Amino acid sequence: MPVTEFAVLKLRGGHDRLELLEALMQCQELQDEWMHQNQPCSVESNVNFSSMYFERPEPEPEPDEADEADAPALLITAPWDSPEAHGDWIQSRENQTCNGKLSEYIEPGCDSVLLFHVEPAGRRAQIRGAFLSKGTFHICNMTVAPGRRKPLQEAYQSLEDAVADRGMRHELWAGWRIEKSGDKEEFVIFWSDSVLGDRLRHLMSFADTKVHRRFKHVV
Repeated sequence: MPVTEFAVLKLRGGHDRLELLEALMQCQELQDEWMHQNQPCSVESNVNFSSMYFERPEPEPEPDEADEADAPALLITAPWDSPEAHGDWIQSRENQTCNGKLSEYIEPGCDSVLLFHVEPAGRRAQIRGAFLSKGTFHICNMTVAPGRRKPLQEAYQSLEDAVADRGMRHELWAGWRIEKSGDKEEFVIFWSDSVLGDRLRHLMSFADTKVHRRFKHVV
């Protein structure tokens, strides 16, 4: 079952941004080499397997300071053939090396890393490559009661159709969290600033709780 990895890592304040970027690129290179050797059918040529994004701090910094401000969190997405395929990478020596490279940048604590897999809610099975390579985009994690999953799914598919009709199909993606915590369903939606605001507000009205963040692709 194709899934998208969704991982959010809280970052320590005061980290060296350039050194972190270098560590991320080294991790991508290690993972890409491992993928070519172990899961070659999942790899596309000239595209890093995983994509990484910095959270944009709130309130938004001044334009000349935005790229220097500390990112509160790092988001990682990757298209896996299944959660088990991702598990093979997690257990690898190369992944342990990556964890070591990133450990000095991650905030300590049991809640510093959020990791789960997402099954698609729409036409595209996975996020392959960067969701949005230029500019910032939005992510909202929404929890809903099980009985509201179907109407939310239908509302999302209607929104996706409207976005596709405007030629912006790559500026919207959503899915359902597979590994549930509790009896709630969790819906994760990515969108660009160009997506219709009133339709988004309708989707948000289904949520019992929601967490909204903005991110920007870095590598």
